[in-house]
This record gives sequence, C-alpha cells and structure tokens, in this order.
Amino acid sequence: MIIKIAEKSEIDDIQSFINSEWKEGHILARDKSFFKYEYLFNDKINFIISKTENEIQGILGFIPSKIDTKNKINYIENDSDFCATLWKVKKNNINPSTGLKLLQYLRDLNGSRVLFCVGINKKTLGIYRYLGIYTGLLNHFVMINNKLKRFEIASVSNSNDFANKHVLNNKFSVKIINSEIELSEFNFEKFKDRIPFKNKSYFTKRYFEHPIYQYKIYGVYFLNKLDALFVTRIQQYNDSKVVRIIDFYGEENKIKIFGNFLSDLIIKEKYEYADFYCFGIDNLVMESSGFKLINQNSDDLIVPNYFKPFSQKNIPIYFFVDSKDVKSVKLFKGDGDQDRPN
Repeated sequence: MIIKIAEKSEIDDIQSFINSEWKEGHILARDKSFFKYEYLFNDKINFIISKTENEIQGILGFIPSKIDTKNKINYIENDSDFCATLWKVKKNNINPSTGLKLLQYLRDLNGSRVLFCVGINKKTLGIYRYLGIYTGLLNHFVMINNKLKRFEIASVSNSNDFANKHVLNNKFSVKIINSEIELSEFNFEKFKDRIPFKNKSYFTKRYFEHPIYQYKIYGVYFLNKLDALFVTRIQQYNDSKVVRIIDFYGEENKIKIFGNFLSDLIIKEKYEYADFYCFGIDNLVMESSGFKLINQNSDDLIVPNYFKPFSQKNIPIYFFVDSKDVKSVKLFKGDGDQDRPN
C-alpha cells in the first residue's frame, strides 16, 4: 500500500472514487473546474491517497489557510494550517488501518502547522479523542428580524422575544470591501497566532475568486482604519431570504459594531434573520451584539443550515483541532468545505 499526495494526473481517479464511494453526482465528482479550484496547487492535488496495485483505496482532502498565488497558480506557504475535508476509505478495503494511516500522514505532513476539520461525523468523535485530538461543537447564533410576523425559513415561536441592540459610536463605520486592493488595508499578520491563521491570498481566493458562490465582505473601520472583516452570503428559499455570516477575522469587540449594522440591514432588506456558526467567540460578546445562542438539540427555535435541498432542522456542526492551544482557535462555517455548493 502506497500513501502519498495526489498528482494532477490522478484527478479523474479521485473524482471517480468520490462518485462511487462517497456520493454519486457529488459536485467534486462531476465538476472538474470546481475540483481544481478547491484542490489544485501547483502540480499537486491536495488529497492524501492510498493506493494498492494502482487502485485508490482511500482519500483525505485538505485545504490550506496560508497560500501564495504566483501567475494564477496556488502554492502552499510553510506553517500553513490545514483543514481536513473529504475522508473516505473504500467499502471493500481489506486494510482496516487505511483511514488512520491517511490521517496520520496528513498530521505529519511537512510545512503544516495545525490540522483541523470543520464538519466531522459525530460517530467519529471517539476516534479523534483516542488520538488526543481536541473535538467540539460550533455554536450557532441567530439575529431574528423582529419586524416580521411570518417566517418561511426559520421556525420562530415569537419574534417579539428578539430585541434589536444598538451600539452607537461615530468613530466606527461599516463598508463593503470590493477588491483585493481594499483588502490589503487589513493587517492579517496581527493574527498570526490565531488557529487557523489566514493570509490575504487565502481570503482573496476563498471569497473573491469563488467560481460559484457570491460573497459580500464587510469591513469595520475605526477612524478609517480597517480593523475587522465579516464575510456574508445571502441564502434564498422560495420568496424568503436570510444573510449568513460565513467568516470573521479581527478583534471580538468589533462584532458589536457589525451587529448594530446587521440589525438595521435585516430589517431594511426584509431578511428573516442573520445567523453565525462559530467557535472561540465569547458568548457574552455575541449576546451583547444582538445574537441569540440556539439550542441545537431543541425545536423551539429552528435556524436551518441546509438549503439545497432545504431542510428545516437545526444542524450541529462538529469539529476537531489537533492542538493543545484551544484558546487560540477561532472556527467558522467558511472554514474548510462546509460552505460549499452541493
């Protein structure tokens, strides 16, 4: 059995494996252009694969958070954090340790700093804990539009239970960031100890260059200095819309400023709500910013995660982080492949 990083020439084999072993018709199996956008770096494919007699027995994808782009070809920079993605072993694989060997190969990969994953199967939590890897659950927060009486996407018993919060400060402003040049005003290096650390090239590729989704990046400015980034995406179901916070980078105290902006935005645009999956953000900061923590094991308040196909259910998102420095971990729905088209 050979375990290695996949080559560009093996894309078709990986896509075929995903189609037969993971899910038939999966976007990574049918859309080669999107597959390359996600995983092609230089002449390598960001998949660890196991092969026996030239046949793939298992795969484990990964997405770096620190990259460099040269001549439209992506390169992984040293000390990048890696988000593990699609992890699958062939159903009739005769080697029971193949999956663990793939994971260990990725854990030991040269140039990696911290390995993490957003969106792990609850049934696998015990495996990671056995390996000494930290596991947890993303918090799910919501800001409900309390001017609406009818909800089609969310299930809300009483919108009057949600009050808009306002933090007025003329020194702050919120503006849309439209280009990579504007993004250059943000000091990414200030957060180099954060897990995962994301550089400007990552943000540009992930949110400005996404081939399918359209993201809107907002900047929070203090005295015209860019201090925080919020990435959002509009989600529609029938005639209703919501705004989802997909990523956040900056100081926690700027969430209050954005929350104030957001509470006005959802009313103005008649969005049902704004929601935010995250880990590592203080609950008191979120609540003082106008967000309510959802009890994901209850149906009293339902804020869906799946839209294609639509499912009106609360969906817990579990994660792992291969680090003891949990205090530095900040995870969001945009990390890895959780916010990916189906």
